[in-house]
Amino acid sequence: MVGLVIVSHSQTLAQGVLELAEQMTRGSVVMEAAGGIDDPDNPIGTDPMKVMMAIESVAAQSEDGVLIIMDLGSALMSAETALDFLPDEVKEKVLLCSAPIVEGTMAAAVQASVGASLKEVSAEAGAALNVKIEQLAPITGESVAPAVAVELEESEGEEISVELLVLNKMGLHARPAANLVAEAGKFQSAIRIHKDGKSASAKSINQVALLSVKNGETITVISTGPDSSQAIEAIIALHADNFGEREEDVVEAIKVVPSCQVGGEGFVTGAPASSGYAVGPVYAHLASLPEVEKSSVSDIENEIKRLDQAIDRAIADLHDLQRDTEKTAGKANAAIFEVHGLILADKDMRDKAASIISDEKVNADFAWLQVINNMAEQYRELSDEYMQARAADIMDCGGRVLRVLTGAEEQGITLERDSIIVAHDLTPSDVAGMDPERVLGIVTEIGGATSHAAILSRSMGIPAVIGTGDCFQQIANGQIIALDGFAGTVWTAPDRTKLDEISVKRDKWVTEREQAKAKGAAPAKTVDGTEIMVMGNIGTPADAPRVLEYGAEGVGLFRTEFLFQDRDQEPDEQEQFKAYTEAAKAMKGNPVIIRTLDIGGDKPVKYLDTPVEENPFLGERGVRFCMARPELFRTQLRALLRAASEENILIMFPMISGVEELEGVLAFQEEVRQGLLSEGVKVADKIKTGIMIEVPSAVAEAEKLGKICDFFSIGTNDLTQYVMAADRGNKSVAKICDSLNPAVLRMVKMTCEAAAANKIEVGMCGELAGNPSASALLLGLGLDELSMSGPSIPEVKEAIRAVSMEDCRALAEKALAVKSGDEVRELLK
Repeated sequence: MVGLVIVSHSQTLAQGVLELAEQMTRGSVVMEAAGGIDDPDNPIGTDPMKVMMAIESVAAQSEDGVLIIMDLGSALMSAETALDFLPDEVKEKVLLCSAPIVEGTMAAAVQASVGASLKEVSAEAGAALNVKIEQLAPITGESVAPAVAVELEESEGEEISVELLVLNKMGLHARPAANLVAEAGKFQSAIRIHKDGKSASAKSINQVALLSVKNGETITVISTGPDSSQAIEAIIALHADNFGEREEDVVEAIKVVPSCQVGGEGFVTGAPASSGYAVGPVYAHLASLPEVEKSSVSDIENEIKRLDQAIDRAIADLHDLQRDTEKTAGKANAAIFEVHGLILADKDMRDKAASIISDEKVNADFAWLQVINNMAEQYRELSDEYMQARAADIMDCGGRVLRVLTGAEEQGITLERDSIIVAHDLTPSDVAGMDPERVLGIVTEIGGATSHAAILSRSMGIPAVIGTGDCFQQIANGQIIALDGFAGTVWTAPDRTKLDEISVKRDKWVTEREQAKAKGAAPAKTVDGTEIMVMGNIGTPADAPRVLEYGAEGVGLFRTEFLFQDRDQEPDEQEQFKAYTEAAKAMKGNPVIIRTLDIGGDKPVKYLDTPVEENPFLGERGVRFCMARPELFRTQLRALLRAASEENILIMFPMISGVEELEGVLAFQEEVRQGLLSEGVKVADKIKTGIMIEVPSAVAEAEKLGKICDFFSIGTNDLTQYVMAADRGNKSVAKICDSLNPAVLRMVKMTCEAAAANKIEVGMCGELAGNPSASALLLGLGLDELSMSGPSIPEVKEAIRAVSMEDCRALAEKALAVKSGDEVRELLK
């Protein structure tokens, strides 16, 4: 008899399904549940060792094999990992099943109880949901999709076919096609898809995409080989799951009309990352291809090897980019890089390039360029507008391989006229290298309001909307668009009325900004005479003159990680020393607070051994990352100590969680200082050193921490997400991750009280500091200094000049007494 193993993220769920199945079969089938992990504080997850032990136990009592039924995600990975640890004689009797965990287990258990084979049990489990849908149809009116209701027809031998009606809104575009390819790739059988006389391999992302399967069209899937039944069942299950898309991405078979028509009122929305308005032509920033020349080669084998290595390198880079984007912009935004990885992993493209190398005896880069150009042209010739736009994906990821082969760097953005830059994404160096006088606005398909591109856009005063989704489908190079950085809206085909409206708003905004700059030059002094220092946040030395122009009285945060990103190796001591002193000189003697390297799993750097962590926000980041890499940290501290001995520079450590950790960091800094002195390097006797307060434990220990450091700076972005237990990059909990929540404000007040008790200064450098509506509240909580992006400085100074400290303290008391961030906002009005 076949036995079952039930794998779930939840022990309670797995045990409940097991109990229900045992009741239905009266204990006649050997079954075990492997759910959750042995961590009382974080019980949700899967444990490969627990899965392995369950399989071994069931296999010992089930001579006909073991069927593993899982929920999703890491459950599948844990089951696969468990199989790797099993001896071959056990492994060959185990089958993974893609059936839904509840219905599939019930069906599988019943089928196993009558002595069915492993294949039959799996097939029954895979079709289990059909029964439920058919039973409920008279009540719900829900119809069974053709692919779910169809009977598998076995022809002679091992060929099986099924017809599938595609209900996805955009048909089998990139992501569902990628899911189909990933599923088909799990099986040995040859799997082909037929539509309108055309045929494609289901294991090739390009062949599937080039079939141009639209909503409402029917495809025939034919599987030939030893595991055809399982393959077809898995594809049926995938189809029943909308090929991995959300329910809202599936509709009845209709013709999909693009949301934007020429001269129409089409628009896209995203995060309002940087305030302002813009109207102008689009500069479409796509990955540029390096120049390639055709040359003859004699060593064909080596040239093909060079191609394979370049593809592997490009795929690895895409995996890094996907991981980075998942942490900063969510999995949905990062999914396109998985698609790009599948495109490059497609042997069809690789084999075509290899054939050109072999047949024509030409260099790999020339052969690869021919393949991607031809592939992109095939996409452009398709009738479907969405599929035509996928040519850009081919050229983007294909260009990565070309750059590896040629050693060429990506070209920067060069504007010949004032333009609105539209890009899939922009790196910090893309933004920092642009001429702000030419950039009217910025639009990116991925990212969030706290991404580096967004932060740099704000520092340069460029209106920006970040994370619009697939906007290249609606926007072409040179097209006139309009942008509202306050609301996060981009009009992709504005009519004359809309263009005039946004143009008028832009003129008014520009005028007000220039007036605000003039006001920013004066000190920020309350009506009763309390002067508050208002400073600027920068990422590079080039940002310093900009914040000074807006009236900054110093730099409250120099994010040094920008010096380390978008390069192949870390900056050496001299390069860092030059950057730090250059920024300080630009500030003309005003204080510059430089934060040591703040990276980790959430902000990986490709040439450093950034750890891959389950939850990088709670892992090795900030000062933890640096202390674990003493030579990296030593180089930065040497540069900082030297720079601080020549200029008005203060050193600040991020992510300090307690007294013991800070004592260790300060001891290391002193060790570095002594090393410099022993070399005869001049180092000042006293250099002010402070810490970021962004962890709740640091707030709890603030009074003790204040005794061994010179100042505090509150980072509200991280402090908020740690206090509220809500990822700031996760849209589903965005409302919870609220810096104005009274719980967060109380943490700010506690920190200010601890600073006052130790007679040290306390500032704030998070996003909240740049909100003029919150200025009076922050003063009332006890802050001495506020630091923000340059364009925010004049408004914040104006807000400070309009209040008295007595009124500020009264406002703070009221804010701490209410129940929510929304109620605090009402008070601020």
